[in-house]
Amino acid sequence: MRNTRKATVAVLFGGRSVEHEVSIITGHQIMDALEVAAYSLLPVYISKDGEWYAGASLRNVNQYRHPSFEPAKLPNAHRVSLSPDRSVRQLLAHPDSYKGLFGKSPRLWADIFFPAIHGTFGEDGTLQGLFEMADVAYVGAGVGGSAMGMDKVRMKALFHDAGIPVLSCLSISREEWRMGSETFIADLETSIKYPLIVKPSCLGSSIGVTRCENSEQLNDAVELALELDDNALIERALVDFVEVNCSVIGPPERASVCEQPFTSEKVLTFDAKYKRGSKGAKSGNEAGMASLERIIPAPISDELTARIQQLSIRAFQVIGGSGVARLDFLLEHGGENLYLNEINTMPGSIAFYLWESSGVPFDELVTQCVNIALERQRQRARTRFSFETNLLVQQT
Repeated sequence: MRNTRKATVAVLFGGRSVEHEVSIITGHQIMDALEVAAYSLLPVYISKDGEWYAGASLRNVNQYRHPSFEPAKLPNAHRVSLSPDRSVRQLLAHPDSYKGLFGKSPRLWADIFFPAIHGTFGEDGTLQGLFEMADVAYVGAGVGGSAMGMDKVRMKALFHDAGIPVLSCLSISREEWRMGSETFIADLETSIKYPLIVKPSCLGSSIGVTRCENSEQLNDAVELALELDDNALIERALVDFVEVNCSVIGPPERASVCEQPFTSEKVLTFDAKYKRGSKGAKSGNEAGMASLERIIPAPISDELTARIQQLSIRAFQVIGGSGVARLDFLLEHGGENLYLNEINTMPGSIAFYLWESSGVPFDELVTQCVNIALERQRQRARTRFSFETNLLVQQT
């Protein structure tokens, strides 16, 4: 069902994150689909330095390829910020944006915000907290769900407590590593056998993920992970396994078909995910996760498919998901053991390829995301946030 009113959707992409370029791809794919669905767009680009820009000239994906790209020099691209004052509920022009405007502020209103930012300062609850303070409608998981979905260590603990199968892991902070890296490695090697996987706790897109066969590799892998994050996660590396992914949209929650991505490498790397293939969205944008080699539907039994879909919905509910998420499972020994590896609360390409294979076109997918966000905002408006009391009145 197409919306009859052309609501304006602000699509945020880029961000102060190592997944900056991936976000640009996802953001433009989403904007392609929103245009097909008859929404008006307000592109909002966040630079690697954290500067916000809004305007129609940010819509061209090709310009972001150039090292000399400077959004401040684009026509109709204005420095902006989102006020946390809920009485404003719109993007405000940065003082520098008034140059050449003769005192007239550009119109920077949006009915809803659609963050397409992966990783830190976008997918980790920080941006969602700003949206909540500003009291604007936004797509995706809320503060808690985003934060827990980003932190792999706490995510695993939460899923384990909910009875969802996960691989056990250990974690170490920068300070703990600095105080005793050799002791940590020695203790780790007595409890978990090689090969091991090391990951930054709060990053995505397989960035900083390393497979280790010995203590020297382990040391280098933890060093790398702790350059990218405050904490590193270490877990047993599966040897005989395949990855199976499923997407969930909601509430109400529905699961997509499953997929089996594959690669010749032992770890599904950033390059394998994003630098292969050429299939893109309507305007020919890079495909992001859509370019990954995969089998859809996954070549697994109907019973296993149903189990993965049920676990996906359960995990989505446990973490407080909203909009679209992708859940990545590891299937060991030909199906003997199944583990939920992680949930992605803002998956690359918002997993549109899984939903297209489930009979939901991309434009309908983004429309559903917008409608879910608007309904959440309507429900939130019914919540009482203040309580009248005479506590500060001097008692006599």
